[in-house]
Amino acid sequence: MPARDLARTKTQARTAPEEPSPVASSPPRLINNPHALETFTTGCCGLSIGGGTVAMTFESARCDHSDPTCPLERVVVGRIVMPIGAAQALVLQLNDALQRSGLSPSRAATVGMVAQ
Repeated sequence: MPARDLARTKTQARTAPEEPSPVASSPPRLINNPHALETFTTGCCGLSIGGGTVAMTFESARCDHSDPTCPLERVVVGRIVMPIGAAQALVLQLNDALQRSGLSPSRAATVGMVAQ
């Protein structure tokens, strides 16, 4: 191989184009399920973060009508576990929805509302 061709080959090897970066794909299509489980909760009673996930435990105030005094109790009604990134996206979506409705979470904190 002539020297000029050998030099061009070495230059081409050093300046070879990089592989194209992966193109962000759109999320899968959302299918609305009108029969999906829906749970009412009066609060989030606990959070834990670990293993790349956030686990949220929800409660609801309930009365035991078999007891004549009918004490009000906090009963766990469900848990949601999601990847940390999904939990962060949830926070952003929730803050945005609350602010659009005039219900700023930061304003609630300044007037004395505390997390449960």
